[in-house]
Amino acid sequence: MEGGRIFEVEISRPGSFGAETSSTLKLPATPYQILDALDKARITDKRVIYSTKIIGCELDYLPQFIGTNANLYELNHLTERLSSLNEWELDCFEGMVMMDTIRTQYSPIAIDRLINMTHSMKDCHVVYEAHNDSTLGKFYADNDFVPELENVPDEIYECLDFGKIGKEMREGEGGVFTPHGYVVQNGEISQTYHSGDAVPLEKPDYTVLLRITKGYFNDPQYDNNLVAFLKLPADDEMLSQAVEAVKAASPEECVFSAADCMIPSLTEKIEDSLYESEGDRYGLVNELAQQLRHIKEENGVLTYKAMLETTPADISLEDALDLAFLTGEFEILSETASPADYAEKEVQRMMSFESDDGLEQFCNLEGYGRYLMEKYGIAETPYGLLEQQNGRTVEQCLNRPSQSHGMEMK
Repeated sequence: MEGGRIFEVEISRPGSFGAETSSTLKLPATPYQILDALDKARITDKRVIYSTKIIGCELDYLPQFIGTNANLYELNHLTERLSSLNEWELDCFEGMVMMDTIRTQYSPIAIDRLINMTHSMKDCHVVYEAHNDSTLGKFYADNDFVPELENVPDEIYECLDFGKIGKEMREGEGGVFTPHGYVVQNGEISQTYHSGDAVPLEKPDYTVLLRITKGYFNDPQYDNNLVAFLKLPADDEMLSQAVEAVKAASPEECVFSAADCMIPSLTEKIEDSLYESEGDRYGLVNELAQQLRHIKEENGVLTYKAMLETTPADISLEDALDLAFLTGEFEILSETASPADYAEKEVQRMMSFESDDGLEQFCNLEGYGRYLMEKYGIAETPYGLLEQQNGRTVEQCLNRPSQSHGMEMK
């Protein structure tokens, strides 16, 4: 399951927003993908209480044993660990989960214990040919794991009750049968991970994260599998250090790929841009990273995300950079989740009252809200309603003459 997505979760906050502000996320996810899902669910403050519900899982046996109060970041760390396991290790993990649930009468298993199970394979054994007590007993007897049977004559050996032997062995060592065979773990569960270790104290200290490897030169003496990560925005010295870390002579010998981005919708565009051969593509990405840092400092991240949601899917990275300089021309109404919400607030503002006074019962707020949004050029996005400030939509802004942005490295 290496590199695969393990869970799909739904993130929501209690209150009046309802389904309009829930979001879904596939795990494992990057730090900024998690933050983006929280933004869509309107969870922009650590003090906001929210719930995380597993709605899909590649390991169908697992969700029932995970408590409802599981931390999102710890769930993500668990899936990172699971996605790194090979098939045999996943079979061991399933067996350990089953062993735990039998001992606890099918009670939920703490996330930190599940994570530590992924570190506890060295004392685990899988007998793939054993699916019941009889086949397990036969396996143990045939492979001399039952010393009392070593000198039994063949004619008596064939008459042995292998089911009884298998049951005694299984109950004695606490093993379990899984769809893959018999699994037993003879050691202690590791204490490598401690509850809360995966919960970040701060947001990422980069706006774009690049993965750097050395290009392939078909030279065993020169090629290598080294990997370095470069946090953008970066200066020339930081770039040189990353290049040296993969033992390349210059950036031109390196392969750059996008590992994470503060704006997840731009990650693929950054990746595609880095593979283009014309122009200073690294310089373009680094300049975008610089502007993203400025947007973050100006609290314009949600606005910029919403702006990009209203653009055509095929806009270039250059267009995305141009738009990054125009966030001041828009405002995100993140607490207004739908056209009906917008209409209700507008009516309340015009009529100078705070409660809805039964508006929903007698007015088509959804229709009126859509009318107002079309009239004022307001766009509906997963982050809230995007309101223009200077009479131009985002798409109209794309038609402006491009600003002059230098492509040199900063």
